[in-house]
Amino acid sequence: MENIRPINNEYDWAIAEIARYFDNEPVADSPEAYRFDVLATLIEAYETKHYPIGAK
Repeated sequence: MENIRPINNEYDWAIAEIARYFDNEPVADSPEAYRFDVLATLIEAYETKHYPIGAK
């Protein structure tokens, strides 16, 4: 999987990387689909840590 790394301070990079898949959905079980899943997981973890939504 090319160019996958922890997000750290590269949130904008991660969003730009995953955004291209919204216009061109990857084929299931392809390397692109796996990359999309990994990016989505990394972004979710980053957002949960840095932008938590508190219970009301």
